Amino acid sequence: MRNDNTATAAPGKAVKTARVLKISEASCGESSTMKRNIPFRFCSQLPRQAEENALAGGFIRKLVVFGLLFSLIGCAPKLYNINMRYEPTKVIPSALTDGRKYSLTVASFIDRRKMEDTILIGRVIQSDGTPIPILPRYVKPTDAVASALRELMFKAGYTVFPDKPVWDLSENSIRPEWGTLLIGGTIDELDVTCIETFTMKRYSAKARVTLWFADVQKKRIFYRLTSESHSSLDHIILSEGKLENEINGVLSSALENVIGGGETGRRIREALKQ
Repeated sequence: MRNDNTATAAPGKAVKTARVLKISEASCGESSTMKRNIPFRFCSQLPRQAEENALAGGFIRKLVVFGLLFSLIGCAPKLYNINMRYEPTKVIPSALTDGRKYSLTVASFIDRRKMEDTILIGRVIQSDGTPIPILPRYVKPTDAVASALRELMFKAGYTVFPDKPVWDLSENSIRPEWGTLLIGGTIDELDVTCIETFTMKRYSAKARVTLWFADVQKKRIFYRLTSESHSSLDHIILSEGKLENEINGVLSSALENVIGGGETGRRIREALKQ
């Protein structure tokens, strides 16, 4: 019997020949057999080459990840600058219809925090214990708190003067050109801290302020109230945006606790009607 890959038909019938192609190890990595008229999916890569490419790709990805980690660690900024502003944390009821007739002045706050450099509003503590200072951008904390309160009072329906006077919280220093109602106060606590670990960033923020309300025309302080707020957050990312959100959140909440309560509005109306 011959084995020449030829099929023999019965006498009188045509003989159909099927050629056999050998796909060598050089083209697909192993010996394969196919018939010419049957579809065949050629290998796009050699198995060994595909394995090498996969290993190389995984190695490159690891290099990229480690490169990013080292760049983040090695390129830490010398300080963080963040914007301080009022950011509503809840709906503040508008002042009563007579609220807008009160011309209101917000004085710059007095910083009574027990620290040497009162321009600081916090620190980022790196994983090796190195502290990086956090500063407000373009403004002192005393003016930033006053601006936040000014924005809150405007949203509550009061007519707020753009003046930013310095007031020492004494009745004798009140000036008649400051309108009808004067609000000043002290910063007792104001801080945002982020502690870095290898896998997590722990944010904490706190604010405590004392607000003083005075009748300008009578040069009389009629109300004083202290309010505070705290927050904490665990996150995998350290950013100026998150530092801003934390400190602005506690500051806004502390101010809202004073202005948003019905007691403060009642005290203002009673004092200015006398």
